[in-house]
Amino acid sequence: MGSWFGQVVDLIGGDPWIATTVAFAAAVIEAVAILGMLIPGTYILMAVAGAVAMAGLPITPILIVSVLGAVIGDGISFWVGYRYRDRLAGMWPFRSRPELLATAHRFFARYGAMSVALCRFIPVLRSTVPLVAGMAGMPKGRFLLANIASALVWAPAHVLPAQFAGLSIERLREGDWRDAALLGLIVLGAAGALFALHRLAASANVERWFSFRRRPSGEKQRP
Repeated sequence: MGSWFGQVVDLIGGDPWIATTVAFAAAVIEAVAILGMLIPGTYILMAVAGAVAMAGLPITPILIVSVLGAVIGDGISFWVGYRYRDRLAGMWPFRSRPELLATAHRFFARYGAMSVALCRFIPVLRSTVPLVAGMAGMPKGRFLLANIASALVWAPAHVLPAQFAGLSIERLREGDWRDAALLGLIVLGAAGALFALHRLAASANVERWFSFRRRPSGEKQRP
């Protein structure tokens, strides 16, 4: 490839450590409060996964560092929320955009521990809900469980479709249109499933899927 994208693919193919480092950093950034709102970590991660596939490198290391990065990123946000809970509202960018914390507070109050898992698939909330969880003093063990479980879903849900997209492009380069079309269909199906997952997480109807959602004291579960 003569384009800049081809140069990136060649760079990653020449040094897989660069690919794993960038993928790890992107996964961490995506989950860290404020940084996740400024830098498109998910798109960087998916671009790396696609380039890795085109370079013929194994995707497993990218999956592993993506899970680790997502867990660490959420952990950083949780710690920041716990450590600076009394000052965050007066800090940038929350001082000028108080609705960011207010929305995360409402989401956390409504879904409790499950909000930590659901927020991974909702822009902005993915980096603010863990922050609010720390501010609210959520038990560390419960947070860690939701954090790890959601990272194990989030990473493959974004890395694998990008891998198939990269493989499809590589097949096109080789003139293998049949395999390229098949891989393209897999990518479209995965993209549709990922879109549905994002919509489910963002929808208020998610309550129907989780009967153990947090309830105000005294509220009885409906039959």
